[in-house]
Amino acid sequence: MLSEESLKNISFIFCGDTEGYYSYKKGPQLVRFFNKYYNESDVYGQGFPSRWIYVYNKLVKFLNDNKFDDFLNLILGKAFLIQDLQCNEIEALSKSKKIFIEFNRIIKSDMCTITHIGNKYHLIRNNDDLVYIGGGGFANVYRQKSTGLIIKKLKDDYVTDEKIRSRFKREFKITKSLEDVIGIVKVYEYDKDNCSYTMEEAETTFEKYIINSNITDNNRIICIRQILYIMSEVHKRDIIHRDISPNNIFILNGMIKIADFGLGKDLNMFTSHQTLHSNSVGQIMYCAPEQFMMLKDGDKRSDVFSLGRLINFIMAKNPANSHHFLRTVAEKATNQNPSFRYADAGELLRFLEKSIKYHEEAGKHDKLIGKVKNGILTEEVENYIYEMNGEKICSEVISNINKFDVTLIKFMKIDESHAAFVMQGIEDNFRDKCEKFEFYDPIATFSYKVLIEEIPFVIKELAANILRYIAFDVNRFSAQHLVEQAISTGLEPLIEEILEQ
Repeated sequence: MLSEESLKNISFIFCGDTEGYYSYKKGPQLVRFFNKYYNESDVYGQGFPSRWIYVYNKLVKFLNDNKFDDFLNLILGKAFLIQDLQCNEIEALSKSKKIFIEFNRIIKSDMCTITHIGNKYHLIRNNDDLVYIGGGGFANVYRQKSTGLIIKKLKDDYVTDEKIRSRFKREFKITKSLEDVIGIVKVYEYDKDNCSYTMEEAETTFEKYIINSNITDNNRIICIRQILYIMSEVHKRDIIHRDISPNNIFILNGMIKIADFGLGKDLNMFTSHQTLHSNSVGQIMYCAPEQFMMLKDGDKRSDVFSLGRLINFIMAKNPANSHHFLRTVAEKATNQNPSFRYADAGELLRFLEKSIKYHEEAGKHDKLIGKVKNGILTEEVENYIYEMNGEKICSEVISNINKFDVTLIKFMKIDESHAAFVMQGIEDNFRDKCEKFEFYDPIATFSYKVLIEEIPFVIKELAANILRYIAFDVNRFSAQHLVEQAISTGLEPLIEEILEQ
């Protein structure tokens, strides 16, 4: 189990020949030690072997008799070290840790480890102690029988790749830095010699929990809130996950915990034949579009995309299915254009709460509609508009009831993301919604109003393209008149160019 060289080095340390660990022990002292603690009847005298050989032979005997753990627990114990080194309790505990680390360094080449569980030390063979759980693109995961911990270890194929080793270690460091955040899987020790780290064991993945459990909508909402809260705390620290999926979220003692930070998907994943996800290609469904092009372009909004898909999965057991009452929140979060998404997990959580509150207060709906159609913009109205999809916005603009367009313009003036939400929704849907030629006219009128208001240039570009299309491609006379009227008010030259094309 242990090599001759390892036993020799351990013997040197215990004899005190290797400085910095135990006191120096002469032959008679070693004999007294083994006679006292192991009922030996050795006699020190002529013909006595070298001190280290004497200890070495004892260690071989302990291994053969399955008593090596007893030896470890004695010599690494606080009481023995206090006596051996004539030190205090704190010094003894510190020395014990130092010796423990050195022993493990020595036996590493034997593929063995000394574990420390519940104040007990155990010598174990690594291969016998590890139970394979699963493998990912870059790492394998094992359960260590002796400790109950999970060991995540870089695959042999990638151990020699310095960049991958660096990113794997960063995964550990990022997760370790978040250990005070409730809802992050705890990691313990990183072993640089074999590129692995230990972490707490979970009961199941969140994916299995959702698929196999028949939970209520209320419990689904609780899950979503917990995950968004955890990620909002992570985003506050300017840390992004970049790989959020139900396979990287776990259930541990009934709690939701997020894991697998920072391994990074820029390890040539998107330009090679390597597997995108450690277990299945399902990970693709949660990955923001911009990350397929270049991972460095991923930011908090990329995590928001993944969280939006996760909301769909929790509500409908399908990351692509947004047919649930949180549809508008999920669809905004998963917009193909990052600038149209929520800025971070915190903002997503706030709008989720607004959406839930709105649905819980459905009795106020008629009153809310009254505000919308009378040009009154309140926080509730803002949330109501965000609840609308592009088709609904187009329908309301086309129907042109009371002052809905006035309310919509006020909504768009809040900031560019609000304005983009409206115009992108109209641009994506107005051709399908204009089933009659006259339906184009209110869309053109609304686009004209956007052009003459104080609204960001990029949004005016969308409005100008819509107005020009209706005026000349659809050939609506009223829209042509609006083009002339808009130009006469004095627009930015680039906007005029679009309208005159």
